[in-house]
Amino acid sequence: MMAKRVGDFRGAAPASSAVIYVGPAPLCVARVGRYPRQEIQESDAACAALLDAARPPAVCGPHMPIAPARGPMVHFTPRRMEVTDTGGVVRRHAGSDGMDAARAADVFDLMIAQAQRRHGREIRRARARGDNRLPRFAPPFTVGQVEVAREYAALTERCDAAGVKCSSMEALGAGGSGRAGDREAAIFRDLQQLRAFHVRIGDGLVKEVRRIRPGGRKRVAIRARYLVDQVCLGGLSLSEVLERNGWAVNAKSVDSLRRDLAAALDRLRGFDLARV
Repeated sequence: MMAKRVGDFRGAAPASSAVIYVGPAPLCVARVGRYPRQEIQESDAACAALLDAARPPAVCGPHMPIAPARGPMVHFTPRRMEVTDTGGVVRRHAGSDGMDAARAADVFDLMIAQAQRRHGREIRRARARGDNRLPRFAPPFTVGQVEVAREYAALTERCDAAGVKCSSMEALGAGGSGRAGDREAAIFRDLQQLRAFHVRIGDGLVKEVRRIRPGGRKRVAIRARYLVDQVCLGGLSLSEVLERNGWAVNAKSVDSLRRDLAAALDRLRGFDLARV
């Protein structure tokens, strides 16, 4: 179908930055316009920033592709244990071609990076005051707390992929033999471990609503299990959890919620279970 011509373009061809707009049928009116240069530059800058954020660390080598959907990456050094000729054991780099490996960054990497930036600002302020006692960096969570949080997230994802809820795990006890039985036994162990994790976390109140505000958004009580799930599974930061439930976001409330999350993660590791 021929488009209806609007205007006379016989004198010169449209510029390279021109855009031809074609209307819907049956008229199919065509117009020539110019796309705003500023919007093009902003779009190019946004795309470049997205690709730059998705770029793998340089220490991982050039073979890892750039994948924006994957999100930011964090590199780590894979190692393996090898037995020497004398019978001893040494640790060696296990990366491909001597390169480091990488994994997708999570919310704990984000919170640790934020804490490192705050620590850098504290050091600069201390040096500006002439203070020789520089503050030491204290990570928001210990290595053990972060590891058990990632283990809990991976275990939950594995159980969700199995398509069986914790309330139905008793039905797997009558599994057959062979590969099907082995699969059911593995699912049973995962569900049993996940149920034990839920018991360890508990369902106690973390942020209790003590008074009702006359106006504005109503506060919602935050429980321990909800806090752990929102951070470990939902990928929310502590500030986002507070904001989503109507609580004020400030240094005091974030630090209080951080301590509650750390205590819940310690219970996941098997510590302080008497307090649940």
